[in-house]
Amino acid sequence: MKKISFVSAVFIASLLSGCATNVIDSFTKEQNFDGLYLRGVFSWWEADEKYKLVATSDEIYSTSIELIADGQPYDFKFADSDWTPGMNCGYANRSDKVIVVGKSVRANCVTTDENFRFTPSETGMFQFTIDFSGYGAPKVSIRLITD
Repeated sequence: MKKISFVSAVFIASLLSGCATNVIDSFTKEQNFDGLYLRGVFSWWEADEKYKLVATSDEIYSTSIELIADGQPYDFKFADSDWTPGMNCGYANRSDKVIVVGKSVRANCVTTDENFRFTPSETGMFQFTIDFSGYGAPKVSIRLITD
């Protein structure tokens, strides 16, 4: 009898943990990210309206900024005006910290000090994008905007 109770308890616990994961995934998917800004050294880490993200499609947000290629890295992250937990997106893992043009990295939106780093190889206008579509961590990418 005790074996059946133990097996039942394990089964119920695994069901509940699966439900908790679905709740977390749906909470992230249903969150409104319209109030995010690109914040970094170029904006003195302020929520500047010229760096406010715009929805380019469902759950994908971006903004463009001109950067100078002087060999110095630009530290940045995506966050709302109040640095609200869950709306403060930096790198997910150390391997995601440095971003290069054309490659996406993963973000974690409950960070505090995990700033992304980007060093442009040429001066120009760059589009910064954070993609909340799909499952798992949001994806961040940068692309050079050409004329």
